[in-house]
Amino acid sequence: MHLDILWRSRSAIAVDKPAGLPTTAPSGIASVESTARDQFDELHYLVAVHRLDRDVSGVVLLATTKKAARLLSEQFASRKVKKTYHAWVEGKVEAVSSNWQDYLAKCPGEARGEVCAAEYPLAKHAETDVEVLRYCETMNATLLQLSPVTGRMHQLRLQTSHRGHPIFGDTLYGGAGVGTPIQLLAKSISLFDPTTGAAVTVSTERELSLS
Repeated sequence: MHLDILWRSRSAIAVDKPAGLPTTAPSGIASVESTARDQFDELHYLVAVHRLDRDVSGVVLLATTKKAARLLSEQFASRKVKKTYHAWVEGKVEAVSSNWQDYLAKCPGEARGEVCAAEYPLAKHAETDVEVLRYCETMNATLLQLSPVTGRMHQLRLQTSHRGHPIFGDTLYGGAGVGTPIQLLAKSISLFDPTTGAAVTVSTERELSLS
């Protein structure tokens, strides 16, 4: 397997992750990290500084030094990194810019989450800026641009489903399309180069398709 390189600096690499490949995995199981290490075998250090769900495609950022990994992790923690996703969701979403705010919690003992009350002990605040890109009348589907402010588990999948617009292919949260890839794409990521400090935005040319 070969990963497409979207951007590379002296201390970081952004690649285009295909759907179905986990970001990280135990030894012996193919992942973005293991594939990148094989592809860039001249590098002594290579680690993903954030994750995408296995079935989600798009931009993944890897650090090539321990210092860069620390600096990038600090950018994520302080919300200096901005991520943008595209998603095809069921139904027609009104064409207005929105800000979604919810409280989410991981279901105990399960690899899924739920929307919950703010008072729930495990509740974590989740916030996403939302923009409608276009509506497909034939499929009764809306293409959304989702820009998460926070980074909760399955945040975008839960917030869309909670509003009656699950993501196509996301059967875990009520989406139609059994056996089809989830229609969620990590379209771009904006960060500060850990070596130079320059602002960088990396995007994939990959597009989602309902056909």
